[in-house]
Amino acid sequence: MIKAIVKSGAMFLILFSTFVFPQETAQNLFSQYRNALYQIQMIDKESGNKTSIGSGFRISDHGDIISNYHVISDYVYKPDKYRIQYLDSRGNTGDLRMINFDVINDIALLQIEVAEIQGISFTLADDLPQQGSPIFSLGNPHDLGMIVVPGTYNGLKKNSFYKRIHFTGSINPGMSGGPAVNQDGQVVGVNVATAGNQIGFLIPLPKIISLFATKNEPHSEDFKQRIEVQLIANQTEMVAQLLQADWQYTTLGKARIPEKIAKFITCWGGSNAEEKDVKFLSVANRCRLGQRIFLNGQLQTGEVEVEFEWLESQSLNQFQFNQFLSRRISHAKAGNSAGKTDVTNYQCHYDQIKNANNLHQKAVQCIRAYKDFDNLYDVLFISATLDHKQASLISHFTLAGVNRDSIDLFTSAFLDSVSWQ
Repeated sequence: MIKAIVKSGAMFLILFSTFVFPQETAQNLFSQYRNALYQIQMIDKESGNKTSIGSGFRISDHGDIISNYHVISDYVYKPDKYRIQYLDSRGNTGDLRMINFDVINDIALLQIEVAEIQGISFTLADDLPQQGSPIFSLGNPHDLGMIVVPGTYNGLKKNSFYKRIHFTGSINPGMSGGPAVNQDGQVVGVNVATAGNQIGFLIPLPKIISLFATKNEPHSEDFKQRIEVQLIANQTEMVAQLLQADWQYTTLGKARIPEKIAKFITCWGGSNAEEKDVKFLSVANRCRLGQRIFLNGQLQTGEVEVEFEWLESQSLNQFQFNQFLSRRISHAKAGNSAGKTDVTNYQCHYDQIKNANNLHQKAVQCIRAYKDFDNLYDVLFISATLDHKQASLISHFTLAGVNRDSIDLFTSAFLDSVSWQ
């Protein structure tokens, strides 16, 4: 059910279920916190018009506001072109100052002038709620005014490198950066993403606390330097966990391969064994992180992909099979999106190698650099074994946003992870 309430000339919407979301709870949230919830707008300085919107909420009487990094990313990349503006519940607007951001967890700390504050601020909860507890997501989608959406706290997303709360409820466009609160109106998370069908994800309370704790710390005014420091620390830790994990192995064709290399990496399998009139057998095992770090509208990073494919053919002669293999290898591509203004072209190195298990492979490693970050790269590696005339194991991985040391360490471990049965 949707119910509209008009107060002081502004419209607010309540989305509620009589089972888990009594009307009194929504009205209490409106009456207490309407002045602490904002629409966050990116304003093009030249035209004076907004180019994108999100949500934000005030968590102190000193004017501290939490939102998503991706809501204000245009300003981070082009502070001379954009400014950050708020729109409050009474229709007032003003500029916001950026204090800090956490690009890994997609949150930003902004600040409004104290003289412009009205009403009480949101408070942070002492802890996350128990699984199954009702929680409520707030935001300002599509210029509709403040919306409250009921949902359920389903704990932290399992087997995920980036901690996210699984929220059963609809997070709509424009609600990014808004708060998720418990029944007492205390903040337990920040809206960040939706997977549709009443599945949403929230940044959990500890990440908000950690960012807020940096409020009075000195920070470099070079926003991109901050991003690079955060990315290198995150990706170095991720690769270290991958290398320290107990890799699980399985059989693929005549090869022994790592089937799963970490709990936070998800794997799928497949084959064409049941297809008719195919000239080759393909059996594949594909694994990926499945989560990316948003940097700007064209550039995302942080992805990890590991793929193996066993190819075998009795109908193709050796020359035809080699040609087929070459075409198969040429289709490999990066696991993350990037524009030409963000990354260089790939520089590739070709070689024939034997690993520690005596697999003879034709391999190519391609690396592209990030133009704004001196020590970050995307790497794409793919190899094909040469030990069988009409069969081959294709091994492939991509790492996005890593430094040279991580590339070398992971490549070495990956090369030696495969063997013949």
